[in-house]
Amino acid sequence: LAPVRFDTAVLRAQARAGSIPAVLRGLAPGARPVDTPTVSLRDQLAGVSTTDRDNIVLDMVRAQVAAVLGHSSAAAIEPERAFQEIGFDSLGAVELRNRLSQVTGMRLPATLVFDYPTPAEIARLLLAEFGGDATEPPIEKELTKLEEMLPGIAEPDRRNVAERLRRLLSVVADDGEAESTAERIEAATTMDEVFQMIDTEFGEA
Repeated sequence: LAPVRFDTAVLRAQARAGSIPAVLRGLAPGARPVDTPTVSLRDQLAGVSTTDRDNIVLDMVRAQVAAVLGHSSAAAIEPERAFQEIGFDSLGAVELRNRLSQVTGMRLPATLVFDYPTPAEIARLLLAEFGGDATEPPIEKELTKLEEMLPGIAEPDRRNVAERLRRLLSVVADDGEAESTAERIEAATTMDEVFQMIDTEFGEA
């Protein structure tokens, strides 16, 4: 226990804004938890250019830092300025870790602020974690799903699937190539032969 004088008006204002430190929420009725976005960070980054990805993640980190410190705008947070220089203490460090864990869905270490002492460094950490999936074009994801489903196709459906693949090839290939590829697929007798032709045309995944 420690005798401490709090400005209750400030605590109530922080509670309404959702920026009150977690350890003080019991002192300010009306405090609300961190808002979890309806669209995950991973989905926000999917198919986005590298520059835009960098900005999205950095802006998110700055917004959470601003909320912990009670600022109304992320613009008040300098990306390369150390947390210790802008007023962070151990409680603030824990709250920021908790906020970022909620927003990203990642398990982040309690020492996050000490291991990555600026908003920019935390943003780079998050980008590294999300980098692989974020940079993969949406069409590649769908093709990967299709590739995973093909081995499980039942025998009665295989001819229909082969026909659909032939049509898809005719769309993405040049006219001459489409006709040649389509003819070869029609002549194929097994799905293994069809898959081998697709690999030959487009390269193995």
